[in-house]
Amino acid sequence: MAKVFFNYYLGDVHSSKPTPITLNVRYDAGTLRYPTGLTVIPKHWNGKVLAGDSSRMEKNATLSNIKTAAENVFRRFVNDTNRTPTREELRDLYNQTPEINPHPITEKKKLDLLGFIEQYLKDCETRIVDRTGTAMTQSTLFTYQNAFRALQEFKDKYYKKSKFDFENIDGAFYTQYRKFLTNDKQFATNTVGKHLRKVKTFLMEAQINGHLPNFNPRLFKSVEEKTDAIYLNDSELKHLFYLDLSKNTRLERVRDLFIVGARTGLQFSDYSNIQAKDIDLTNEEITITPKKTQDTIVIPLNDDVKAIMKRYEGKTPNSLPETLSNQKMNDYLKELGKLAGFEELIETSMTKGGKKITIQRPKYELMTTHAARRSFATNEYLAGTSMELIRAITGHRTEKAFMKYIKLTPREKSDMLRQIWKQRKENAIEAPKEARIIKIA
Repeated sequence: MAKVFFNYYLGDVHSSKPTPITLNVRYDAGTLRYPTGLTVIPKHWNGKVLAGDSSRMEKNATLSNIKTAAENVFRRFVNDTNRTPTREELRDLYNQTPEINPHPITEKKKLDLLGFIEQYLKDCETRIVDRTGTAMTQSTLFTYQNAFRALQEFKDKYYKKSKFDFENIDGAFYTQYRKFLTNDKQFATNTVGKHLRKVKTFLMEAQINGHLPNFNPRLFKSVEEKTDAIYLNDSELKHLFYLDLSKNTRLERVRDLFIVGARTGLQFSDYSNIQAKDIDLTNEEITITPKKTQDTIVIPLNDDVKAIMKRYEGKTPNSLPETLSNQKMNDYLKELGKLAGFEELIETSMTKGGKKITIQRPKYELMTTHAARRSFATNEYLAGTSMELIRAITGHRTEKAFMKYIKLTPREKSDMLRQIWKQRKENAIEAPKEARIIKIA
């Protein structure tokens, strides 16, 4: 029989409230997430329900029965058909098995395209991401839901009186849908690309479940254009660090959080949630597992971060500023940037609704939480830190993804080349005078 693994996972291992227990079946067709109907507070769980839950014996017995029944159903299908089931077939079988589902579903309405995607999104709420082994984040789920709503709008506009289902997915659909996002929705190019990638994910999931056998993902191309995002150079960061904000504790807190991000290279969701246990004051380093990559990294404490920690020592558990929402942080950063005098006009351009738009805005208007991480990567790159070492901190898996973070002005590129020439000249071994004489016959 094909390799298959049956395990239980929690949707949110950090919750203080009862969390759904999900059965995960991993095999060659992918991973099926099936709800058990049981919940547990994460601190009472380590693969089974622990002491502290008054119903632990009953729940553990139920989980054992579900797992045994799930294994038997899978094995019978393989023995009877000489193949493994698709995830949809396996879900149907589990729906009809009383030991797994106390209320068996004997008849299941055939899902159309939008119905299938809607079901997929419901599954995503308890989905465990294979690469990280953790639940899908709310922000990722939100982008999937946005893409689904746009697809519904497309269907309502162009298939009002005709059927819109799996058989409509072809090259013509891709062209028409891309035009809808560009012309009708007036989305910027990168937003169009995000929607196309999410819909492609839906269609590939449908293909795995046997609905689109002839679907070719390569024909469903995404689109992307270079963004004009900003970073703060080292001088600007120092200016921000020494800015007197003693009379504005709100902006002082925002400034300090931003500096922590700019000196660690972490994403906002990570640098705003550093715990006291993550900080080793003896070795002066932070050990943290970023949510996105789930690869543990160790970051030395920069002098600015150490100074900030002294400022908050005894005031917060981690000696760092208390966090606030990403949206508020972005709003306050613009206010902070204006106060700091970051008035330099930055020319930004984007393609929106198929038209190139170019405008000039003061730098402070472009300040966001993500500029901190971009500042770290660019400043370290300018300082000569190896790309490999910077990527080890930022967690970028490819050079292409990393280079999108490097935001150098034409002047900075020129200065870098000039410095390289200077170092090359200084390191060159001068040739003997006689060797410099070139005789021409």
